[in-house]
Amino acid sequence: MQLVFLTMSIALIVILVLPFVSSSQQHVESINGSNTNDKDNITKVSHKLMFEIILHGIILWASMGFLVPVGILAIRMSNKEEECGTRHQVLFYVHAVSQILSVLLVTVGAIMSIKNFNNSFNNHHQRLGVALYGIIWLQALTGALRSCRIGSIA
Repeated sequence: MQLVFLTMSIALIVILVLPFVSSSQQHVESINGSNTNDKDNITKVSHKLMFEIILHGIILWASMGFLVPVGILAIRMSNKEEECGTRHQVLFYVHAVSQILSVLLVTVGAIMSIKNFNNSFNNHHQRLGVALYGIIWLQALTGALRSCRIGSIA
């Protein structure tokens, strides 16, 4: 019952916060301080910066969109009671490796962001990114430091 409540709470928060997520290039502030979206006012992005933006997106997608779900599915599949020991161990190690790689890729993406992009944190994308980065590390540390369950191989 607590899991359902937690899931519903997180879903509600995501639904409420999602409309505030926008691209940093969506609104360009002009000299007089008004927000405009004119073609004359759009800043040009160099090829190097565009490559870094695309690489940043691909790295974070690979981490959060691929490796995290693979790790979740692996640990869910290993929780079946009828599993044999070897298969359970393989699935646990798939989970552990995919989650560790995911955290490392998120860290690389965050370092790229700090090094290459404007970090004034004046838009929702950057603020949510920092919050998610903290939550990802909190989850990773919680998973690494948790006490072992009875019957667990960790």
